Amino acid sequence: MPSSRQQHVRWAYLAPLFLSACAVQPPQYPNPEADWPKRFHHGVAEVAPANVSSPWLTAAPSLAQLFTAVRAANPEREAALARWAKAAALAEAAQAQAGAVTITANAGVTRSGTGAARTGQASVDATTQAGIDGQWTPDLFGRRAAAARAAALQAEAAHWAAAHLERQLLWQAAQAYLDAIAARAQQAVSERQMAIVAQSRALLDARIAAGLASERERAQLETLAAQLAAQRAQAQAQYAVAVERLVTLTGGGEGPWRDPPPLSADDLLPPPPDPGTPIDLLRRRPDVREVERQLAAAVASALEARAAQYPTFPLTGTLAFAAANPAAMWQMSAASWALAWNLSATLFDGGQLAAEARAADAAVREAAANYRAALVAALGEVEQTLAQLHANDARRHALAAAAQAAERAWQLLDAQYRAGLVDYALVLDAQRTWLSAEAAYQTALATSRNDRLLLEYHLGVPW
Repeated sequence: MPSSRQQHVRWAYLAPLFLSACAVQPPQYPNPEADWPKRFHHGVAEVAPANVSSPWLTAAPSLAQLFTAVRAANPEREAALARWAKAAALAEAAQAQAGAVTITANAGVTRSGTGAARTGQASVDATTQAGIDGQWTPDLFGRRAAAARAAALQAEAAHWAAAHLERQLLWQAAQAYLDAIAARAQQAVSERQMAIVAQSRALLDARIAAGLASERERAQLETLAAQLAAQRAQAQAQYAVAVERLVTLTGGGEGPWRDPPPLSADDLLPPPPDPGTPIDLLRRRPDVREVERQLAAAVASALEARAAQYPTFPLTGTLAFAAANPAAMWQMSAASWALAWNLSATLFDGGQLAAEARAADAAVREAAANYRAALVAALGEVEQTLAQLHANDARRHALAAAAQAAERAWQLLDAQYRAGLVDYALVLDAQRTWLSAEAAYQTALATSRNDRLLLEYHLGVPW
């Protein structure tokens, strides 16, 4: 069972922010993780530690290859990674600024003159100067530390946003992959039934020639053949559409997904992953971790806005050298220096800083509400998928039994027809029933596959 530290996750992530400002109090808001459930309602009674690997990637090697292709070539993923890199660079800049030590150098030559050149009494003086200016402001109220912390947390949020987008793209690719498998399975059902119709057509032609069957039976058989051809064409179109989705998700253009490798067998149905506990979602789901980091960043920004209302105490210093003769500029007699410690405070700004602090506090409450909403949504998605998976698995087993029974019924009637005991219309009805039952089973099988993969997606199982 998870430890209490795991169960009461990460409320301590805000502690460094609270301690960074000695005189600034953090904004208050409800704990978004309050009343967190201990287990899923539709999971097992006692849960083991959540599985950290996906059975799909073992059961379907071509799916793993597809994921690699999406990561390598999808332009949306590349854009998300660029946004993350930009946020990380801005965080580095904020961290550098938090040091608040600024040193600048200057040098130049000044020329000045008096009189007029036409009188011959003009004089021109030249002075060479160089110097160094420095400034340091102690971060007494944690403003710069909070700003740097906020930037770092925004970079972390951008990282999880990129991870979430990547996961969405992988899920879309997985859906297209499973759609292609399902389309191929439905095509196989149609072709199997068409082969039976072809065999029946030869027998029926012989019986019609012998006067043992009518043209009405032939028309009924051809109607079924046309329906099967239409179903096969539809399955082929669905397969082509799924392949094109794979091509788009892997960057378009030419590539292996224009002519995908053979897809998995019809019995591809790995066991569903262990859902673990609801608290595991916080560690695994990138969308949840993104909004959690956004909340932490909002708290840091609120601390920065509150600290901005307090005075600053900048220390400035100057070291300068100036001389008419450049060779003598670096002598101590040409040097001058100054050191000053100042107090800078805003006495009146029309309430701007106070309003900005209130806005930052409101942003914290908004981020906390967004975090809570993400938690509720994540729990709901997992619960709904678990319930759906269990129901669809039961339906799939029932439809498998129905398809087997329908096939046996057709076999018995077909044998009786060949013996001249029943009308051919009964055989055709039995074949239609079998076809319908088999198609329904394949649809249920595809749904069960989607449920398992969807559960992995909602649980944040690594892909």
